[in-house]
Amino acid sequence: MDQAREIQKAFEEQFGDKEGLLGVGICLNPRQDDLALNVSVSRRQQATHLPKSFAGLDVVVDVVGSIRAF
Repeated sequence: MDQAREIQKAFEEQFGDKEGLLGVGICLNPRQDDLALNVSVSRRQQATHLPKSFAGLDVVVDVVGSIRAF
């Protein structure tokens, strides 16, 4: 888990300034047999510049729309 946190931090440093990227977390990969990076974006096309995997972890993209404080 510590290694996954380091990979998450490196991913945020490399891609965190991309438009539409709202957050990065750690989740299970689609096969549910290893950890993955969970990336939240506001629109699907904003994920096109993201890799399918990063430093050995799958990148799982969730399109969540706009996020606003109430």
